[in-house]
Amino acid sequence: MKTIYAEAQLGKVVLKEKEIEAPGPGQVLLKAKYSAMSPGTENGLLGAHIVPLPTSIGYAMAAEVIEVGEGVRELKVGDHIVTTGEHAQYLVMDELNCTICPENVDLKQAAFWNLGHTGMYALRRSNLQMGEPCAVLGQGFVGAITAQAAKLAGALPVIVTDLDDGRLDAAKQMGVDIAINTKTDPKGLEREVEKLHRGGLPVIFEATGARGPLMQAAELIGERGRLVMISQVHGEAMPPIDDPIMQKGASLIGTYVNSKPFKLRRADLFIDGVWPPVMHRDLARYANSDVWTSDEDIQVFLNLIAYGKLDITPLISHEFGYKEIPEAYEKYVYPEVNPDMTGGLISWVEE
Repeated sequence: MKTIYAEAQLGKVVLKEKEIEAPGPGQVLLKAKYSAMSPGTENGLLGAHIVPLPTSIGYAMAAEVIEVGEGVRELKVGDHIVTTGEHAQYLVMDELNCTICPENVDLKQAAFWNLGHTGMYALRRSNLQMGEPCAVLGQGFVGAITAQAAKLAGALPVIVTDLDDGRLDAAKQMGVDIAINTKTDPKGLEREVEKLHRGGLPVIFEATGARGPLMQAAELIGERGRLVMISQVHGEAMPPIDDPIMQKGASLIGTYVNSKPFKLRRADLFIDGVWPPVMHRDLARYANSDVWTSDEDIQVFLNLIAYGKLDITPLISHEFGYKEIPEAYEKYVYPEVNPDMTGGLISWVEE
């Protein structure tokens, strides 16, 4: 069958058509429902910072399983899943690269799972404790999700900063305690930290997509605090944060989401009617909370939406039909990050 997909070329994104084969062993055929756009990652692809151009583009999708290949164990036709699929009408995906959605979850919000579990990984790496104050610098999609994860984990207060009032309004709508525009109030964060009378913050998340704010974060982090780097930056030098980090015994923590396992499978011994035990041929899902894989964090993110604990609709700033993809990239993403775009949603639902 044929599928429509989006391809990033030098200076533009175009819609193209290609043949796809039936799902093979361990694979499923998916029909897209919604896929997500975010300026940060999209610009990395459009600028050829991740892979050479031309390339398929897109990395976060909610879809429906419409056919399963031989040996697929956990998915069936009709299941809704999320996956790292490209922007495409249909795709064939390995079952291991799919996470099943809970019943009745809002698929529009589910499509942003990739950004969601990135923010959750930052929270887990920070070891934030209930009652600790924290700041999240930058309220793009990942920064906003990080702030919400910190709020759910019991941080008090949750302080966020950004240069854009629209993003700060969305953060306040989602329940952060303090929102500061560092462009119009450059001393605002420092002032709020002083009010806490702690000598600094125990946890600061840097999610601005720039390197300059790291210096302010290093100066405001408290003794033995944790400064968590979320955003990746291309072509900017690191500020001299080593001295304040060193003097305060603070930790600088990286959170590249692919530095943890995506899924784990376990091999188990069992008693097959005789002694001694033998190794079971099938690998079972490992889902205990002593190891938070990406798959487990994605499940948590989806369940928070399904159970009404998290509503990220204020972050969905633009919605497009799939035929509008080239125009959406031209106006809102390429060639610079557009502050008006927090999260873009592409609908693949039939018109």
